[in-house]
Amino acid sequence: MLETLSHTIRQARRAQGLTQQQLANLCGLDRTTIGALERNNYPDLGIRKVEMVLNILGKELCSRDRSLPTLDELRGIYG
Repeated sequence: MLETLSHTIRQARRAQGLTQQQLANLCGLDRTTIGALERNNYPDLGIRKVEMVLNILGKELCSRDRSLPTLDELRGIYG
């Protein structure tokens, strides 16, 4: 799940033509924090920071009931 979040952040940032530094400036964070988020390497990053980054990118954090993975999700994991 966190790997998907990292991928979503990286894709959304690139789709909007933003550099990591530009996104960091918009969020009031350090560029290394954005880089860590995109690499799925954020052991101490709070959920509020993640939510702020997603908001800037026009995304939202949500939860859903756990179910069997879809074919697309399996392709993302194994493909």
